[in-house]
Amino acid sequence: MNIDDYDEQLQRAVEFHGELCGGIAIGTKLGMYGLELLGMELNQRHKNLIVILESERCTSDGIQSVTKCSIGKKSLKLVYYGKFAATFYNMDTGEAYRVSDADANKKNKSNETKDELVERFRITPPEELFNVERVHVKPFKGAQKPGGNHKTRWCSVCGEKVTDDYHKLRAGKPICESCANGSYYEIIE
Repeated sequence: MNIDDYDEQLQRAVEFHGELCGGIAIGTKLGMYGLELLGMELNQRHKNLIVILESERCTSDGIQSVTKCSIGKKSLKLVYYGKFAATFYNMDTGEAYRVSDADANKKNKSNETKDELVERFRITPPEELFNVERVHVKPFKGAQKPGGNHKTRWCSVCGEKVTDDYHKLRAGKPICESCANGSYYEIIE
């Protein structure tokens, strides 16, 4: 992994995220390493790549910036485990690697400054920063696959449009998730 490539990718990630922090520094390196493991080039959108994030922290923005995967294209998935890890999955070949931040799993932390941390991530080979596991990714359900909408229905309770098969059926009628199981919001009259 080339340091100049890392510097370029880090700058892009900082612009995307809005600031430089340890999470962006390690997420950038992790994203680059995931692409390298799959033999994919930087600065390209890979239609066969899905990245599964296990955290919604700064690291995730670094990975997203490097891989060009996005939620809108259904190529970026969040399976929240609260872990600093991501799986890089080539849909065409079935090849997948789960890459986790070895630093995040250390119980004894050093007192590095942000600049020292970033520089260490910059110069340390990825093999020393990450744990890699070859994994099998379980098949995605219809709505989770990249591509266009699948089924579109209108909720029989609230009347809102529900795309991608994310509806339930109650008494044979479509109902959205929030009407079926409660929502994260409450409407104020």
